[in-house]
Amino acid sequence: MPSDLRSRVTTDSMKNFSSLLLLILLACTFQAKSQEKLIDRVVATVGSGIILQSDVDMQYSQYLANGGTPSDDFKCTALQQLIMTKLLSQQAAIDSIEVSEAEVDDQLNARMREMTRRAGGKERLEGFLKRSLLQYKEEMRPVLSEQMRAEKFQNTIISKITVTPQEVKKYFEGLDQDSLPAFNTEVEIGEIVIFPELTKEEKSVFRTKAEGYRQQVLNGTDFGTVARFYSEDPGSANQGGELGFAPRENYVKEFSAMAFRLKAGEISPVFETEYGFHFLQVLERRGEEVNARHILVTTKPTQASLDRIKGKIDSIYDKVNDKKMSFSSAATMYSDNKETKFNGGMVINPQSASRSTLIPVDLLEKEVLWQLTP
Repeated sequence: MPSDLRSRVTTDSMKNFSSLLLLILLACTFQAKSQEKLIDRVVATVGSGIILQSDVDMQYSQYLANGGTPSDDFKCTALQQLIMTKLLSQQAAIDSIEVSEAEVDDQLNARMREMTRRAGGKERLEGFLKRSLLQYKEEMRPVLSEQMRAEKFQNTIISKITVTPQEVKKYFEGLDQDSLPAFNTEVEIGEIVIFPELTKEEKSVFRTKAEGYRQQVLNGTDFGTVARFYSEDPGSANQGGELGFAPRENYVKEFSAMAFRLKAGEISPVFETEYGFHFLQVLERRGEEVNARHILVTTKPTQASLDRIKGKIDSIYDKVNDKKMSFSSAATMYSDNKETKFNGGMVINPQSASRSTLIPVDLLEKEVLWQLTP
């Protein structure tokens, strides 16, 4: 940044940054050279705070769970980010910048849903993270709170910088073109998602299949065996359908109502949720938590249901295309995706602590990216 631009940044907010580069380089060198396997250790000290090896490992696990390619270089990058976050967060505390518990919970839950989806289910995600999701959430809560506080402080710094287009042009024209860093392309995506709705007759095929599996269990076949062979829940099938102890709010209302109504050992009737048809068995209950196992038969769209939904989505498209309705209004009114419909259809970057709608293209699913490619 040239001196005439740098002078616009508040001196008090940036006074600690002069030694940051050296600190990062030393920490990265230490991280890269050391190969010993320890329980934990301090890899960097930033002001009154420390960064542990386990903090870096957690960032790496999250990176892998989000579809990243194994890379030792990422661990150094993660350490740099942690140091920067720690420094910004400490300055934010001095400036009395805070984030609420509700903000942290909202962002944490959104991240967990996206990570579970990308990993292909709860079990696979726990395998990537090498810990239970409940444990991971508790570990991530203070980390995420610190990230969000740092980002808020960073935004206050940026808001004090005013740069004219001429200054930006002059600055970049003076740079060595070979030394310019590469930045990932980011996009904003709005979506309207309509899920196929099956008729009662169309659903009966899947209900009958679930009833058949339930009858096998009632006839003496081991529940876990039936779950491993036939359950279509990728997160629990390999565990014999077992879900582990969880409070009622962890499940959709139909599942919670059934699980918390039964006694230990009882097998439920077949019931329907948004995921398909289930039946479950309660293994144990401790206060307001229950350990249950279930078998799921997911409902799949028929050609007839796809034909019906195509007519509906075409009608919505015509309204938006003809400017009879804004895209955001159409998303709020018609979209079935609960994650985006009340955000005007805009997709949130799962890795952004501030719920940014700018998403790096390497985080997009291939099918979405193909639609954006000219």
